[in-house]
Amino acid sequence: MKKLVLILTAAFVVCLFSVSAQAEEKVLFGFEKDTQGFEIPEWAMEQEDYVGKTIEVSKDTASEGKSSLKLVAAFPGKAWTAALVEDFEYFDWTPYKEISADVYIPATAPVGLKAKIVLTAGENWKFIEMAKSIQLVPGQWVTITGNLAPGSEDWKKTIVDDNFRKDIRKLAIRIESNKKPEYSGPIYIDNVKLIK
Repeated sequence: MKKLVLILTAAFVVCLFSVSAQAEEKVLFGFEKDTQGFEIPEWAMEQEDYVGKTIEVSKDTASEGKSSLKLVAAFPGKAWTAALVEDFEYFDWTPYKEISADVYIPATAPVGLKAKIVLTAGENWKFIEMAKSIQLVPGQWVTITGNLAPGSEDWKKTIVDDNFRKDIRKLAIRIESNKKPEYSGPIYIDNVKLIK
């Protein structure tokens, strides 16, 4: 009987922990019905080194729900190129410690593509990108995570504090090819969320 009580207590604690862990996350963009404001910005369409072609919501694959954002890009290889999608919106992320996004490239895609989150913040519209790009794995969802906690070193040339977090004006996901590889095809983005 004592063993059963212990097992039930442990199961309750695990259940309680998982419920509270879920409550600590806020999905900003799940792309279930539409692109939710994400677009390939005009400035990127005008630059030779930005190679995103189209975006749409797709049911091809998803890391959460049934749909994701499908970005079609054409990386030529031989030079640094990127494909970027962004959402222009005012955010206050003061209560949150992390931002993350899931990115997927098909199993047929070559190894070598990388991704990062890019933010625009504050009255000066400061462009802030992650200090490191994260390697994408063909055929697998990869979670790109940026630490938003004060003192974080995940962002280039930026002091992360409450002033930074309370005035986010754009959120972008950028996929990069640094001379290699060459790839034309879809990239999927899903489950863009904040974590407390």
